[in-house]
Amino acid sequence: MRFSVFKPKRLRKGKRFISRLYRGRYRLDNDASVTDIPLKTPDKQIAEERLRKIIKEKQQESAGIIAPKALRDAAQKTLTDHLSDFIADLNTKGRDKMYIYSIEKRAMRVFSECKWKLPTDVTADSFNTWRNKQNKAPKTINEYLDTLEGLFNWMQRHGRIVANPLRSVGKVQVQGREVRIRRASTNAEIKRLVSCVSIERRALYLMAIYTGLRRAELESLTWGDVPIDVEMPYVKVRASMTKNHKEAKLWLHKDVIRALKAIVPVNADKSAKVFSKLPRMDQFREDLDKAGIQYKDSQGRQADFHALRYTFRMIMEDAKVSPRVTMELMRHSDMRLTQNTYTDAMQLPTSEAIESLPSILGDDSPLDSPKLGLDSHLVAQAVSTNTSGNTEEEPVNKGQSHGLAQVGTGCQKS
Repeated sequence: MRFSVFKPKRLRKGKRFISRLYRGRYRLDNDASVTDIPLKTPDKQIAEERLRKIIKEKQQESAGIIAPKALRDAAQKTLTDHLSDFIADLNTKGRDKMYIYSIEKRAMRVFSECKWKLPTDVTADSFNTWRNKQNKAPKTINEYLDTLEGLFNWMQRHGRIVANPLRSVGKVQVQGREVRIRRASTNAEIKRLVSCVSIERRALYLMAIYTGLRRAELESLTWGDVPIDVEMPYVKVRASMTKNHKEAKLWLHKDVIRALKAIVPVNADKSAKVFSKLPRMDQFREDLDKAGIQYKDSQGRQADFHALRYTFRMIMEDAKVSPRVTMELMRHSDMRLTQNTYTDAMQLPTSEAIESLPSILGDDSPLDSPKLGLDSHLVAQAVSTNTSGNTEEEPVNKGQSHGLAQVGTGCQKS
């Protein structure tokens, strides 16, 4: 190991200038290069002491005796400060404001209720204890875990913690325990809904039903995003609007085109919103009541605004659109999300599927015979009776029954 302190020298206009402050140089035994650091003092003795201290820390870090300085500093920083840095990074990346708000709200709640102040306070056991006390839907509980894992994984990538302290915590089982289950609307219900609302609401509902756009995406649409006077009208969903932050281009159905042309202003400003105001939940339920549509059916499945996206999925199912194309139009990255979550199983043609299956036995199946025995073998009627020890044939089965009696094993004359 080598080290030294020095005052940097430099030439300026032919004159040599010596720095007022000391710097240090050192190279540890396993280092491939020399490290140069400022010591920020004009006193040589202090500079040498500072350099020795730095070298000692580096040697202890290298030997694993102490954690790296970045980790030691991060351990003394509050979780609230780490969260602020994480949120600032999300803002820089252009994440949705509502998404960031949800992240901050969930994280701060867990910090408070688990009494976590520093990164060292976070444990899987304390989170599980908190989770066991919650009276929330399993999906919501998993969202809290996702939020915290996102924060701690970010801290790990930036060298603030060694590993995510919640990496061993599994998610809560959601399937079969859903608090809110959505359903798709039938074609008859859709027709009633769009026929009993204003022309602007009609355009809104048709746009949602035939594109699957989410509420926030519909709210952000401008007339510049919906060129309806071109040969093949489409809607452009900007990356800043979408959930996955990817731009999408969706072709418009003829019903949507007609509905949009009925509400587009003359010389429409391309920056103006297509839908000036989306209905609140209570207003949407009023529209459902007018159309005679139950908000919740007998099985507790609800038809809220987001359920229109489920309707879009089932319309494509009825039209025999291929699963891969359906996934693309739904803008999903995983086929399982399309096939499982957004498929209304109650509307699948299951009975028609069974009826369409080919027959194994055929129309003249022996199973149509009125008399069947054990293991589905034909049973012959009695051809003889035993009266006082003498066997007598009965004319009703004579001739025919002997042949039948040989059809199945175990079929014998009584």
